[in-house]
Amino acid sequence: MPGPVPKADKCFAAIKAAIASGMSDRQATLTVPGAPSDAAWSRYLQNRPERAAEIAAVRHAKGRPSLDRIAANFDALIKLIAEGHSAVTAGKELGINGDRLTEWLLANPNKRPAYVAAMVKRAKVLGIRSTTIKVKPRRKDFTEAEFDKAIALIARSTAPDLATALRRADLPRNGSLQRRARNDPKFRARLDRAYSSHSASTHYLRYIKDPTEPRMLLASLLADKNFAAGFNRFKSQRYDRHDLAQEFVLAVLEGRLTKADLKNKKANNDIRKRALGNSLAITSLDAPSHGDGESRYCVGDTIASPCQIQHY
Repeated sequence: MPGPVPKADKCFAAIKAAIASGMSDRQATLTVPGAPSDAAWSRYLQNRPERAAEIAAVRHAKGRPSLDRIAANFDALIKLIAEGHSAVTAGKELGINGDRLTEWLLANPNKRPAYVAAMVKRAKVLGIRSTTIKVKPRRKDFTEAEFDKAIALIARSTAPDLATALRRADLPRNGSLQRRARNDPKFRARLDRAYSSHSASTHYLRYIKDPTEPRMLLASLLADKNFAAGFNRFKSQRYDRHDLAQEFVLAVLEGRLTKADLKNKKANNDIRKRALGNSLAITSLDAPSHGDGESRYCVGDTIASPCQIQHY
């Protein structure tokens, strides 16, 4: 025994006529008596492709009123722009949306010359000086030999400013080198070694914390086996803990540690504590200083740290 006839089947002809008159599907389902809901109508069409094709054949294309008004008033809009108006103010004069003029011009390339001419006239009316932009041609791609020369220059250079040295030699700069390294692991390894060599030749460190001590090159410090062992032990991907390496060397010179103690967790903790020094010491302010003649805004604890940060 056949099931009940869907509402959409009963009202299909009326809904189709309403859609053919220019209504949307939702408007048609709300207007036709006894029509299904908009959601039910959508499911009905999804399950019946032949009926969906009938509706698609009579459905009106969605209009674009604001763009259509720009097309109808384009000549008047261009005239106002040539007189000194912007697209927005010209659109307000004509009662259209001037913000969408660019969108309309993108869809109608044959109208762009008229718009450009109007903008040139507008610049003259407003006294706007035009600017000519000269685009430099793209330089030729760097060759393999030039990349090799750049790596050799970085490795042997003792100048801190590598960018200037590479530019003066007309060799690939850091950006080009990094882009090449992203796609070539072997080149990345060569570049890293070159930068490490440059850093060792140009970056100065203090052997101990005393600021009166002379500075020494990292390359010279790494010649010391103890310093090299501590440096390799305490360096990380983000930064190199030179201070920990220095503390380790001092501990070896004082006879407290040996090179074998680098694998000792307790010894490592001792090195870190000595490097921190009193940076974690907290000095309490015993008595408040309100009204004692000193200018203070609030009272609290002062953290005595090497960078002189105070927390109230």
